Amino acid sequence: MATVTIRQLYDMAVAILFERYGGDDDFDQLSPQFLSRMLQEALPYENQIREYQGREKLKSAPMITLIDDTVLDWDDNICKNALVHGLASCLLGDESNKQAEALIEYNKFVQALDEAAPAIPDWGDDDA
Repeated sequence: MATVTIRQLYDMAVAILFERYGGDDDFDQLSPQFLSRMLQEALPYENQIREYQGREKLKSAPMITLIDDTVLDWDDNICKNALVHGLASCLLGDESNKQAEALIEYNKFVQALDEAAPAIPDWGDDDA
C-alpha cells in the first residue's frame, strides 16, 4: 500500500520534465484529469495486486480533482513508478518536439504496470 500523496506523485512527474508545481499553469490545471485517466488504465493492475494480497478489489478508479495532500491507497510500485511516468507522458504530449519523449514515458508507464502486478495464472474452472 502506498503512502504517496497526489501532490507528491505530481511533483515526481513534473520533476522528470524539470518543472515544479506552479511552474506551468497548464500542467497544474490539467494534471488532475490526466492522473484520473492514468488511474483508470492502472485499475486492472491494482485489482490484480489486491486480489493476490487477499484485499477487496476496487470497483472504480478515483476521480482526481485537485493536486493536494490526499493519500492514494494504491500499490507503491504503481504510485511511485507507473503513475509518475504516465502523468509525465501526458504532460509531454502537447509539445510537438517532445513526442518521442512522451512515447518513451508512456512505455515506461506500461512496463511499470506489468512489473508491479504479480503473475496469477488462470488455469481454468476448478469445478469442471
